[in-house]
Amino acid sequence: MKVTVEKQTIVLLSLFTIVFWSLTFYAVKLISHSIVVQEVSERTETVRSNISLIRAKIENAIFMDTYLAESLATFVTIDPDFAIEHWSHVVEKAVEKSTLIRHVGLAPNNIISHVYPVEGNRAAIGFDFRTNPEQYRTVEIARNSRKVFIAGPLQLVQGGEALIARFPVFSDYPRNKNYWGAISVVLDYQKLLEYSGINELENAVLAIRGRDGQGESGDVFYGTATLFATPDLAIPINLPSGEWQLVANYQIDESTYAKAKQQAQVLVTAVASILFLSLLVLYRAYHLARIASLQDDLTKLPNRRYAIRQLNTLLSRSEQPSFVLLNLDLNNFKQVNDKFGHEVGDKLLLHVSSILMNSVRVYDFIARLGGDEFVIILHRVSEDALVNSIIKNIKEQVASQPLQIDKHTIQTSISVGYAFPASKRSSVSELMARADHNMYYDKNLSQHQSKENHILKTNQETH
Repeated sequence: MKVTVEKQTIVLLSLFTIVFWSLTFYAVKLISHSIVVQEVSERTETVRSNISLIRAKIENAIFMDTYLAESLATFVTIDPDFAIEHWSHVVEKAVEKSTLIRHVGLAPNNIISHVYPVEGNRAAIGFDFRTNPEQYRTVEIARNSRKVFIAGPLQLVQGGEALIARFPVFSDYPRNKNYWGAISVVLDYQKLLEYSGINELENAVLAIRGRDGQGESGDVFYGTATLFATPDLAIPINLPSGEWQLVANYQIDESTYAKAKQQAQVLVTAVASILFLSLLVLYRAYHLARIASLQDDLTKLPNRRYAIRQLNTLLSRSEQPSFVLLNLDLNNFKQVNDKFGHEVGDKLLLHVSSILMNSVRVYDFIARLGGDEFVIILHRVSEDALVNSIIKNIKEQVASQPLQIDKHTIQTSISVGYAFPASKRSSVSELMARADHNMYYDKNLSQHQSKENHILKTNQETH
């Protein structure tokens, strides 16, 4: 019989070895290909994320500076004379907070009367927009739409490229019928590109079109127009008026494929070899897994190990923890064991654990630490009054449901202490220690009250 078993084992081992390595060679080919595909996919997704970040930075910079400039337009609308008198002081504050603003011009009746900063822009004072058809066109668009209009990008006479935000100003807000003039805010286009990081993007080429916020119908002002024929990605860039269209073609370096494939084959073969040897110690691993079980044998509740792991998870989250830890201990449990035996004591523990599970919410956490000590984690609880109310309910539930054993009625009660995490940096040991300390305080208080009640009852019987 022994020989037969050995032959069967050898045959099964041989078959297993053949099947295992056949599957391994197939897996090497399949997984190496999948890893290459996954690597390309991850690189592509990284590029997509970077492009989305560029889009978000462009939108954020333009909207934030437009919002700052719009506050100037509102200020002029409320009191034009005061705004003109304190022009430099008012504009200076807005420009200091901005990312892209180069200079600002105030144009009552479409004739520039004030600029900031004056240095380098003095020649613009007295300029009449109506003498320049292109600029006057954008001013009229803002006037007719009664809201800001983003013109450009365009070349400035003084050099460089810029976006110009045109703000119409009306003297009869909110009717907006009497046109007073305009505020022109020049936004640095090159600084916008630097801020967005578009020129540093790797593994992709980009292009943007939609000059003057005209979207897909607008001119291409960044990159080459050929990209718009078959782009890998096309997303809008939203503006306060209109939008641009950003497209991209990915350029993942194919020379990395062969190297990644070779690395994957070596890795999978090594893993398969380790796995084959690991089967020899599978039973030991299974035995260790049982020893590391997270369940209490008696009550089937989570045990101390599980409770500590749960608390570590809650305290390691980035946000401020929002829970409270209760520490519960049965009063006079030793006397129950001494009088009725440990079997009855175990039944009492089972009885109390059942009451506890029915006394809290389904998403709260209950564990037995050992002996007659339990912990409860109450989630989304942050007020002492609510905790005390819950503790009161638990105590009443335990006290009102005595354990019936044969002809004996075992009345029990519990002492409870609780502790909130002091901060995200609270440790599990510190939190459990505070809850345990408060539990013993509650136990001592209960014992003291019981003695006082006993003395009072004795005195009453004496009299």
